[in-house]
Amino acid sequence: MAGGDVVPFESPPELAVDFHLSNLGRTVRGMGVPQGVSLIVGGGFHGKSTLLEALQFGCYDKVPGDGREFVVSVGDAVKIRAEDGRSVTEVNISPFINNLPFGRDTSSFTSKDASGSTSQATNIIEAMEMGATCFFIDEDTCATNFMIRDEKMMKLVAKNKEPITPFVQKVRSLYTEFGISTILVIGGSGDYFDVADHVIMMDCYRCHDVTSRAKAIAAENPLRPPAVPGFGGTMPRCLVGGAMRTEGKVVTRSRSTVQWGDVELDLSGLEQVASVGQTEAISQWMAVLSEGGTAGTPPALLAEAVAAVSRQVDAGGLEVLSPGQFHGGLTRPRGIEVAAAISRLRVERHLVQK
Repeated sequence: MAGGDVVPFESPPELAVDFHLSNLGRTVRGMGVPQGVSLIVGGGFHGKSTLLEALQFGCYDKVPGDGREFVVSVGDAVKIRAEDGRSVTEVNISPFINNLPFGRDTSSFTSKDASGSTSQATNIIEAMEMGATCFFIDEDTCATNFMIRDEKMMKLVAKNKEPITPFVQKVRSLYTEFGISTILVIGGSGDYFDVADHVIMMDCYRCHDVTSRAKAIAAENPLRPPAVPGFGGTMPRCLVGGAMRTEGKVVTRSRSTVQWGDVELDLSGLEQVASVGQTEAISQWMAVLSEGGTAGTPPALLAEAVAAVSRQVDAGGLEVLSPGQFHGGLTRPRGIEVAAAISRLRVERHLVQK
C-alpha cells in the first residue's frame, strides 16, 4: 500500500522483535505483544480497533498481497463481545454473575434471550471450555456494566445488590490461573491500567509504548475494590448430538446465517468466521455430530466431540464432512467456531453439564 494517507506500521522500540522467515530468506521486524494483559489505548479514530481487527484474523494464513501476511496471533485466540439475545445452554457464568434476583442459579445458566452482560460472560466461559489461550476484546462491542463499575455507582448500588463482577476484576486471574492472555481496546476507563502488563497507545495510527506512564497514573489512584483474587470454577459440557437432529433441510444462507430445519442459527457474533465456505463447513460439521448421541451412548464432552471430527478432517480432508457430495466450496473452520455455533443453536437439551 502506498499514498499520502497510508501510515506504515512501526513497532515501538520496547516491543520490537525480529523473525527470520526461512522460506522467504529474509528477516522481518515487527511488534511482539507479550503474554499477559495488554491494553490498546488512544483517542477515537486513531487506529485502536483497526489494529485489533488485524490481530483477530492473525489465526489464519493470508495470500500474498493481502497486507496482513505478517500479522500473526496464536491459533486459538478468540474475539469476545457482548451478544444480546443469543441462546445459552447450561453454562457456568458464576465467576462473573451471581446472586441474581429470586435466587436464580448461574452455575448452569440457560436463556433464549441473554442480555449483554450474561452473553459476554457466556462467550468467555465457552471459549475457555474450548481451550482458548488469548482473548481479543474491543470496548465498542462490550456490555459496559460487564467491563467496569465506577466508585460513584458502587456507593449508590450496594455490592450485595449487584450480581455482576466486572471483567476488570477478573482479567488478571484469567492469566495467572489459566494462562489466558487478553488484548483489550479501551478508551473509556483507566481502571484497567492497574491490572495491565503492557499499555500500547495509538496516535495517528502510530504505536507507542506508554506502560510506564499508565502505571504511574494508576499508582496515584489505585483500583477500588482491588482485583478479585480467584477466578472461580468452570464446568465442561457434554454434547447430546441426537438432540440437534432435524427433519428439515440444513441450508447456509450467508456467512452469518444457517437455516437448521425450522431454526435459524445466527452466527453474526462469531467475528472470526471469515467466509461463507467456513459457515458451510461448520453446518456440515454439526450435521456429522448430530448423528452421535444415540440412546444408551454416554455423551462426549463438547470439546472432545468437536476434536474427534477435526482429526477425521485432518486425515481425510473436508470431504469427510459430506462423503460423495464433492462440494468444492468448503473452507476449514476452527473447532472453536464449530463449538460456538453448536452453543448458539436454539434446540432443547443438546448440551448438558458433565
